[in-house]
Amino acid sequence: MRSALLSLILVAACSTDKPDGDVQEGSEEPGSGDTDDTSADDGGGEDTPTWHQDVAPVFARSCDGCHQSDGIGTPKWSSPEEVAEWATPIAATVGARTMPPWRASSECNTYIGDFSLTEEEVATVVAWAEGGAPIGDAATAAGLPAPYVPEQLDRVDLELRMPVAYEPVPTVGTDDYRCFLMEWPYDEKVWVTGYQMKPDNLQVVHHIIPFIISPDDVDQYRALDEADPGPGYGCYGGPGGDINTLINTRWLGSWAPGSAPGVFEDGVGLEIPPGGLVAFQVHYNVTDDAAHVDQSGIDLRVETERQGWAELQPWTEVAWLFGDGMDIPANTNDVTHTWEYAHRSRFTFRTAALHMHTLGKSAKLWVEHADGTEDCLIQVDNYDFNWQRSYQLAVPVETVPGDTLHLSCTWDNPTDDDAAWGDGTGDEMCLGISLITD
Repeated sequence: MRSALLSLILVAACSTDKPDGDVQEGSEEPGSGDTDDTSADDGGGEDTPTWHQDVAPVFARSCDGCHQSDGIGTPKWSSPEEVAEWATPIAATVGARTMPPWRASSECNTYIGDFSLTEEEVATVVAWAEGGAPIGDAATAAGLPAPYVPEQLDRVDLELRMPVAYEPVPTVGTDDYRCFLMEWPYDEKVWVTGYQMKPDNLQVVHHIIPFIISPDDVDQYRALDEADPGPGYGCYGGPGGDINTLINTRWLGSWAPGSAPGVFEDGVGLEIPPGGLVAFQVHYNVTDDAAHVDQSGIDLRVETERQGWAELQPWTEVAWLFGDGMDIPANTNDVTHTWEYAHRSRFTFRTAALHMHTLGKSAKLWVEHADGTEDCLIQVDNYDFNWQRSYQLAVPVETVPGDTLHLSCTWDNPTDDDAAWGDGTGDEMCLGISLITD
């Protein structure tokens, strides 16, 4: 099974720009929505939505998780009056569908934990802002929906943490990409059947990806760590190393704001040999001059009895890595490159994600079955490098030998420089990523 799949693992999962979750991109300042105390308290016209009666349920499900006091979203709010101060820029981003940052198209598939807004919800938020953002009567507040609660690990068998605390600094714009090596403690083969990321400082941690380092490559990664005087070592686009070591590198999980724990179905797991390492990649987004300290980690559920096969699998055209066939000329729009892979094994797609860099415009990953039918795994029509996550399929998609996996990526390149595959921000990638099981 493994020999039939690409074993390439490369990723750069977050942005070197400020996420568009920061509402200031709407070029509005707090208070610009004409939400003085009188209008906020007394309300607009008779048909104007109010916070307590109409808007709060929308925010409870789709917004508050990121914009609470310890969340990564900006601005922060802890009261209806604070939200009302931002009503105009909120309406702008919601109306433009840049917020909330759910990118998977509902025309492609359905996913567990979908926090995107319906057209009716968008209209409600916009009408509320345009009507002066009235608060309404708390005594007759609408009931708040039960938040989506992802499945949790039922036990934790191994806790891995960064060896020492790290103080992130702005290195490129406001971003600092850092890898920290963690010792793998088991002296026998084991299977990871679930993980939960433990981001320590949510003010600055933007994404985490732990990579499984093969025992054969340990010396090279230790050399990278020793060559950097600070805790860990700088890394971007993956855990470092060369193309030969990257071929052996696998994902142990991933985290970005809003991500759920990875809990695998009963009987399957990621096989981990003894003697390796975990390269724990953290993307820090530092936007102020304050001192920030982080010591993030990951909790794992581990089985010593053999489990069925599972893998966090990236998909791409290997030739693109070597500069062949993924050219994106300067000053061009709608440049599309595609790749396909004919399955020679039977397996099931459980999740789907897409990855490009800052020139990315849209992308799609889908399966063409041998009988002529198709299953769309994920389609993103408004790709944003700042917001990348994995989407769990509500109904897993099964494939058999003879089926074909398709990947398509489209870019706009308004710059004066040609682009092609590479790890840098000005370079590009085209990846589909899935949790697959045997």
